[in-house]
Amino acid sequence: MEKPKVFEDPGHGGDDNGAAWGEKLDYLEEDDTNLIIAFLLRYELQLEGFEVKMSRERDIFVSLEKRVEMANTWGADVFISIHADAFHKTTAKGISTHIYTRGSSQSLTLATWIQTELTKKFPDHANRGVRKSNFHVIRETWMPAALIECEFVSNPDTRRFLKEPENQIAIARAIAKGIGRNFERKG
Repeated sequence: MEKPKVFEDPGHGGDDNGAAWGEKLDYLEEDDTNLIIAFLLRYELQLEGFEVKMSRERDIFVSLEKRVEMANTWGADVFISIHADAFHKTTAKGISTHIYTRGSSQSLTLATWIQTELTKKFPDHANRGVRKSNFHVIRETWMPAALIECEFVSNPDTRRFLKEPENQIAIARAIAKGIGRNFERKG
């Protein structure tokens, strides 16, 4: 059986850094972290035979409309957007996976598998659950879509967590496992 096509969207990029917090050695820009995790995720998915395409492969700006158009035109089976959360209250923490407010049951299943694998891998992190949101990229894509908030860059503790290469690898592996579990039942 042919493996599904996964479209990866590392959030933000170029002039749009997303959330940026910290000072000096503690500083982190969300778009860079998103891209690193997306590259690691692509590697994990390709090891499993998935076909993967990314909305960006370097630090450039890609409009939300262009990201959606690329995924829809390519005919992706699933759309995954990688992000890191932020909040003015720097104690906020946790991992969440979002689907469109009126998302399909397939999007909910995909997001649930991803969230399950992430929280299983990181049981000491707050499980913020699967949430319904109105983000452009998960609203306008034609395939099951999930947007993952891997942790909070605004929290000093979780920012350090996001900066560690072994954690970035573990995040990517957990997401890949969730995507794989999503397709196991369909074979």
